[in-house]
Amino acid sequence: MAIGEKLANARKRQGYSQEELSLDLPISRESLAKYETGSRRVPNDMRRPIAEALDDVEFYFNTWQDAAGEVAIPYFNGDYVDQHPASMVFLVKTETVEALQQLDMVSWAKPIHTRTDAEREDMKRVLGELLDAAASIINLVGVLCREYGFSMKDVFKAWKLSLKVRKLNK
Repeated sequence: MAIGEKLANARKRQGYSQEELSLDLPISRESLAKYETGSRRVPNDMRRPIAEALDDVEFYFNTWQDAAGEVAIPYFNGDYVDQHPASMVFLVKTETVEALQQLDMVSWAKPIHTRTDAEREDMKRVLGELLDAAASIINLVGVLCREYGFSMKDVFKAWKLSLKVRKLNK
């Protein structure tokens, strides 16, 4: 699905008309319509203002992927995903336990340069499990923001500020 179509779907989910959304952005309704239909490419410098104006959970995930390439958390919307908060909590717990079990299966004291090919493969499995756990947690954040009507943008801003206060980020 193209970014324009994702934009149109997010705008509709949030209940905005093209005119209403364009008033919150430094673009005209006509430009927004061209972005949505794909007749004009969404400029990179407009992606963040559009995402912030929409404050739509699914659009955040989709544009994160578009902007960051492979270094992004995918939006869990597959056939086997139940986005009910209780189901997402279960998924987080399951994925976290699996990640912790994988962490316990590798040697952390052995120097990296002495690892065998099999041990390196074990570490790749650890990475996969850690990413599964991280993705499930971030998706739970998105589901809870949507369910409770919280702004994902505001939640992430508050979290980033807390990282600075705790001196985990500059």
